[in-house]
Amino acid sequence: MATNHRAPVKSLSEQVRWQLMWLGVGLFLACILLLFVFTWRSVELTTTSLMQLEAESLVRVAAENPGLPLPQGETFGAYRTWEEIPEYLRRHFENMPLRSGKIFEVSLSGIDGEPEHLYLLHHIDENYGELFLLSRHSATEIDAISASLVNSALSQALWISLIIFVALFFLARWLIRRTTEPLALLSQWAGNLSKNPDQPLKVDFPIEELNRLAAQLREGVDQLEIFNRREQEFLKHASHELRTPLAIIQASLDTLNLQSGNKDRPAVRRALRASANMNRLSTALLWLARDSERPIDKERVEAEKLCHQMIDDQRYLLGDRDIRVSVNAVTEIREIEREMFSIVLINLIRNAFQHSTNGTINVKILAGKLRISNPANDETVATIDHMASGFGLGLQLVRRICQKLGWQFSFEKISNTVIVTITWSTD
Repeated sequence: MATNHRAPVKSLSEQVRWQLMWLGVGLFLACILLLFVFTWRSVELTTTSLMQLEAESLVRVAAENPGLPLPQGETFGAYRTWEEIPEYLRRHFENMPLRSGKIFEVSLSGIDGEPEHLYLLHHIDENYGELFLLSRHSATEIDAISASLVNSALSQALWISLIIFVALFFLARWLIRRTTEPLALLSQWAGNLSKNPDQPLKVDFPIEELNRLAAQLREGVDQLEIFNRREQEFLKHASHELRTPLAIIQASLDTLNLQSGNKDRPAVRRALRASANMNRLSTALLWLARDSERPIDKERVEAEKLCHQMIDDQRYLLGDRDIRVSVNAVTEIREIEREMFSIVLINLIRNAFQHSTNGTINVKILAGKLRISNPANDETVATIDHMASGFGLGLQLVRRICQKLGWQFSFEKISNTVIVTITWSTD
């Protein structure tokens, strides 16, 4: 199965730095290419220009001295007509369409067998008529001149590239500083916004897009703050409203417990425990809604007795399923937030009883750890996973309590077993 590999995350400064570096490499290669093309064209134009100047100079001298013979040497010769050119040289250009002002080049072997280059220029003057110039040079000389020009071009390209890279270096530093400074200000502004959401913060950045982004962040934080306040107010009011009927129920159950006989007393006691659990839940919701840092008093808890009591209260959830419950608990926990621990324990036991398949539910309580595991099939695991992701009120309450008390909450699936572990400090 194909997997999508996420590209590595880079900072804005790194991205700009790499982009400018590749831009510099591209400019360097472009400069070298342009210089080589320019050098090649310069050699051709220089050769053409020199022979054209030589032809014009000969025409001017011939016009001033009509009887002066044209120069004809070993490496250079001037001829008035095509037939005057020596046949062993002329035959190399016989199949070429001669055109005034164009230089033709051929390669041949000299007398000593060394390669040579032969250049022919056909020049036409209105007053003087036709003039043919032949230039003959050793290939070694031409290669030496070409190598000198190439070395010169390469040297110039390196110097130009060095200048470009230095300029790009300072440009990159300037661009990165100019680009990241507003973003750093926005990051600092967002940090202050998260720490002090109620305080007004001025939105005044040098980039308009950052101002709009900051305004949207401000609006989003304000909406979240309003939502959180509304949620906290609702929890406070709901908890306060529940206290009065819960107190009445508790008092009535206490009276009924005193007046009932031995036959009805177990049912009344279960109702009393359920009422006490509702009171603890109301207290926990009110405590969470206040978002107070005030610590809760710690008490001694008879862990084994409390665990068996809550298992008995929730056993009806097992129905007719073939489920066994194994308890391995210490007799007493010395120091712990009793009310919050009771809420966490009963919610986790209820969750295990509701979603367990046939098998054994293991409840283990140590001095600093609570561990509950239950068997589950694929469908049940998916349901519990959905609840653990944030849609189960009981598990959400457990998460909130653990987060506020500094307890560690872990939820894991191993094969067909769901394991929930709560760890707290025993200091």
